[in-house]
Amino acid sequence: KKTVQGLLAGTTLDATGYGATNTPPCKDEDTGTPPVSLTTIGDLKPPAGTDPNALIALTGEIWKSWGWYVFERDEFRKPNRFGYAPDGYSLQIKAKAQAGYPPSLEGISPCFPGELPNNRSTFPTVITAD
Repeated sequence: KKTVQGLLAGTTLDATGYGATNTPPCKDEDTGTPPVSLTTIGDLKPPAGTDPNALIALTGEIWKSWGWYVFERDEFRKPNRFGYAPDGYSLQIKAKAQAGYPPSLEGISPCFPGELPNNRSTFPTVITAD
């Protein structure tokens, strides 16, 4: 939500096509319940006429302003930005393969015990900048 609020008014993060969240294992373990992370992904839809490449760059600058380590990764479609927080959270924004489609924005939590109950509160599927 903090990322979206830092962008142009009317920008929307829409996760309705993805499902709101997932809890994949953090690492392979032979026995027991592996630790998991909470992930979410959505399409970052800016107001009409916004350059998606500029949106990706601006998003990275927002994360840098928080003191995060942010860079573009070569092994992913460009432009992209990967942001890493000191507390283990990370955010990723990547261009889509086809021109004209909004970039995807993904959030990933630090690992936590996999045996914790899965009864968390509802996660928003649409967030809009004011």
